[in-house]
Amino acid sequence: MKQQDGSIHDLYQKGKENLNKKKIDWSYPPDSAIGASVRANRLFLDSLFFETRLLDPVDPSISCSILGTRLSTPLFCSPLSQNEFLSEEDLLLIARGVQQADALMMLGIGSEKLLQRTVNQGAKVVKIVKPYQDTELIFKKVSQARECGCVAVGMDIDHFYGRLRGDRVDRNMAFGPKSSTEIRQIIAESKLPFIVKGVLSPIDAEKAFQLGASAIIVSNHGPSAIDFSVPSTIALPRISKNFAGKLEIFVDSGFKTGNDIVKALALGAEAVGFASSMILAYMADGTQGVEALINLLSAELRRTMAATGCADLKGITGSIIEDCSSLQNKFS
Repeated sequence: MKQQDGSIHDLYQKGKENLNKKKIDWSYPPDSAIGASVRANRLFLDSLFFETRLLDPVDPSISCSILGTRLSTPLFCSPLSQNEFLSEEDLLLIARGVQQADALMMLGIGSEKLLQRTVNQGAKVVKIVKPYQDTELIFKKVSQARECGCVAVGMDIDHFYGRLRGDRVDRNMAFGPKSSTEIRQIIAESKLPFIVKGVLSPIDAEKAFQLGASAIIVSNHGPSAIDFSVPSTIALPRISKNFAGKLEIFVDSGFKTGNDIVKALALGAEAVGFASSMILAYMADGTQGVEALINLLSAELRRTMAATGCADLKGITGSIIEDCSSLQNKFS
């Protein structure tokens, strides 16, 4: 992995400045009003401190396998969708940066053409399909993912009841809840590893497992799903305790640093997703910014693993973190 200039903070700051120049209003974790659950995630992550284990040094390996795909780092780009300020070309360039860093790319709303072009340029792609009220459209999107060569496919169950934007809900006419029978059929039809995204309880994790899912993403969907839903970092240990080894368990919502990745893995995740951070890095320096961000995150992950005596990702356990939330008032 090549040496990166600058810092993660520098990339974020430049990305914010360039977004502002484009007159794009975007919410960044954790320093803006983006919803209670994501703010709580940030507070909890910042209450966790590392127990260092410096004697008998280790040289950490961060390579991993996600859904049967070998990767250089346990982080992924959480699903990004084509929208008013992320064009098809933008998403292709973001995916190229993810690909160059040998990480996993997830795509949300977008055309079959975008999906095929992203796969064709060499990216390892997961397609996350919305819970459209039109079930036949879901089957079509899942089929496209398989035919385009995606490594996996999944669904955002946290958009069953529309998308939250501030205090308003939209897309509730396009999206809708799916029954267990429908989801089982969709999973069977996919013929790919299937991810259920938006799981925040052991109950939903159990149902996802019984329906045939290969993996879940413990996620609040940033501020876009259900405000005051259990923060993903709080839900994660309870889910991991019961389903590690049965399901591959990933997490996202408000992560920003390599140290955040270490904490998430210690809480039971196998990989950690970044979305807003990828957008900021892309707005800072395009494809190179995305690749640089992933490499900087990975370097910080590896350094903290070395300082806590973790030779590989399986060595990261809850024993290396200490919950100091009782001290938060003293720090504030």
